[in-house]
Amino acid sequence: MPISDSRSLTRSTKTAIVHKVIDITPEPDSPSRQPVLEKVLALTEQYQKELILTAGVLFAVVVGLLALHHGSHRQVVAAQPPKPAPILAQTAPVSPKVVTTAPPAAPKGPILIELNLPTAVQQGLVDCQWRGNGRDRLFMDAKNASAQPLRLHLGAGQLLASTDSTIVVLKSQTLDFAPHATLHEVIPTVATSSANKVVGAEYHLSEGTLPDLDKLFAYAAAHPEARPGAIQTATLILTENLPLSAFAKFNELSAGAGGMPESQDFKADTVDILSALTIVKDIGISRPLAATIDPQLEIEGMIDPDAHALTVQYYGITDEWGYWKNQLLQGDPSTRHYALYGIARYYPDVALQMLPKWARGETVSPVFRLSAVEALVETNRPEAIPILRELEREFGGTTQLGQAAHQGANLLDAQFAHAGAATARPALASAGN
Repeated sequence: MPISDSRSLTRSTKTAIVHKVIDITPEPDSPSRQPVLEKVLALTEQYQKELILTAGVLFAVVVGLLALHHGSHRQVVAAQPPKPAPILAQTAPVSPKVVTTAPPAAPKGPILIELNLPTAVQQGLVDCQWRGNGRDRLFMDAKNASAQPLRLHLGAGQLLASTDSTIVVLKSQTLDFAPHATLHEVIPTVATSSANKVVGAEYHLSEGTLPDLDKLFAYAAAHPEARPGAIQTATLILTENLPLSAFAKFNELSAGAGGMPESQDFKADTVDILSALTIVKDIGISRPLAATIDPQLEIEGMIDPDAHALTVQYYGITDEWGYWKNQLLQGDPSTRHYALYGIARYYPDVALQMLPKWARGETVSPVFRLSAVEALVETNRPEAIPILRELEREFGGTTQLGQAAHQGANLLDAQFAHAGAATARPALASAGN
């Protein structure tokens, strides 16, 4: 039913109008969007130069930061080690030019040829002329007949022969030849036979080996201090097993008269004989050796100052005084008197008391009495001089014992006078300064 009340209508209409006004009217405090935009544009135009300058600065800063970051990244990457070649090959195909290996460069100059000297001689690469003395030296004159440099090896134990002698190279040699060059060498050797002629002769390379010499030459290479006479003696012991008479310079008491005269070419000092026997023992040769049969070698080595220590070692003598005492009282009759010389040399204080008694002993064998007088000289003491002078007066200057005492006293007098003069000369020189 329509409402006709004017108050009600007015109230409704007023309410609707109010709501409508409220819906279309903005908030009193919010400004219109159009004026704000106009203000922004106005401000932009007002501060256009300042804004452009600020934008430029900001752009420069951004660009600088990006460049700094990029540069540090490149430095880190450059500091990293390069990746292994297989990984690169997997990630990217490699150009055939990179993969292909260049052919090796051709060698510059002639190629060095290295082989044994006898083989080079057989192949005509080198011409050699040999001349030796049949014992310890071989002279080689060689020429490289090829246009190639040669390095030739001559091994220890290489055998060479002349018409009546054989020798072997003692130490390995390495010889370098320039193309068409000549070479002159002196090569150490040893004789392989006591029948060698120790004279200059032409030699030529020969084939063959001799028993146990390889061990001897290996020892010589490892012991360069070894005496040449000992190496030569050891060689003949191994090749011919010679008796002591073939080497000994001393007179052998057991040697028979009327035998074949021994060659003097390979005679050796006692120390060389003992050294040779020691070397043969050290390289492991245990077969019986003829040079060790004669007992005189032991006592000769004991009274020889150069061979004494080596003899004690070789024969295993632990009680030296007991050795001399046993030799004097119970030794071989042909060498017992040697003990008097040994006691005088190594026990001079005992000898100065003992030897005059042996010299004066009328019941003592003349060999021992004479040896006792001569042995007093071996004490090398000035106290022996008056003792010898007294013995000379007792025995008389015409007797064998008196003459031996006279000669011994004079020998010691001269020895000590010479030693005193040699000592005085440096003292006078010092005083003059």
